[in-house]
Amino acid sequence: MASCCRTELIRTFPLATGRLVTLILRDQINCEDPYMSLVRAQALSLRTGESFDSNRISRGIRDALIRTNVSI
Repeated sequence: MASCCRTELIRTFPLATGRLVTLILRDQINCEDPYMSLVRAQALSLRTGESFDSNRISRGIRDALIRTNVSI
């Protein structure tokens, strides 16, 4: 999910267990980023059959993300 307002660098690393880990580095954050990560994690857990054990994002972090770096 690339944005015209920020730069992304995507890297995939293999683990010793054979799984692949993908890191997405961005130069800015947008208010929807944490939610998209949770949606992707939920979808992956459904696809692989693994349990989805996530921590809720605190209200302070959500408010800070909404107030800063919002690009329209």
